[in-house]
Amino acid sequence: MKRTIPILVLLVAAAASAQSLQSIYKQGETLDYELSWSRVSGGDARMTISPIDTDRLRITSVGKSGTFFSRFFKVRDEIESIVGTDDFSTLEYHKMLDERGRRKDELTVVDERHKVALRKGKAIPVPLPVYDPLSLMYYVRGLDLSPGSVHEFTIIADGKVYKVTAEVQERETISTPAGTFKTVRVEPKMESESGVFRDEQKRLLIWYSDDARHIPVRIRSDVKIGSITVALRAVSAGVTDIEPPVN
Repeated sequence: MKRTIPILVLLVAAAASAQSLQSIYKQGETLDYELSWSRVSGGDARMTISPIDTDRLRITSVGKSGTFFSRFFKVRDEIESIVGTDDFSTLEYHKMLDERGRRKDELTVVDERHKVALRKGKAIPVPLPVYDPLSLMYYVRGLDLSPGSVHEFTIIADGKVYKVTAEVQERETISTPAGTFKTVRVEPKMESESGVFRDEQKRLLIWYSDDARHIPVRIRSDVKIGSITVALRAVSAGVTDIEPPVN
């Protein structure tokens, strides 16, 4: 009997955390970020989540370069993910990228009945649940993020299906424009040495707040020519606009 008590406590705590996040998502949430490239301020980003109806949530991510940085590298990237409320499995994944005048507009729609993802006229078999890079970032918020935990997922991105392992590494206290946070660092890794999250020259790290909300307070992508960092600037309830504020 004594051995079962810690397990029950963990299950209750996990359920309470998930319930708390569901309430936040139903109300809507806006996260504003400061973008920097190799410690040079480069722009702004905003991520939002809000309900569409009782069965679906809409997640958005919009990042754009600031006035100074746009002189050299003008960027406006928008990503939208429509997911199921219960399991966060991706229903639609839409990328609209504009980087130095090079535009990309791609839509992936998941047909859950036939277990395929439809993209550019092709049907790609997928398991259920399946995530995209944006929906996965939010889904992880509801999981056990104790250091040493490992979670496995399947994602669909750029017309390919990947296995991803998220390693919960260690606790850290970090400072952001929004303040100082106790966090837990998570590193998503690809099954192979190529793909969305990781290759020979890229590494992705996400610092989630070490509390029930698990807010992504810092995101860093290390690449060959430097690193791109997204640091939390502000958190607000509800969603009024998916565009980041002009700073």
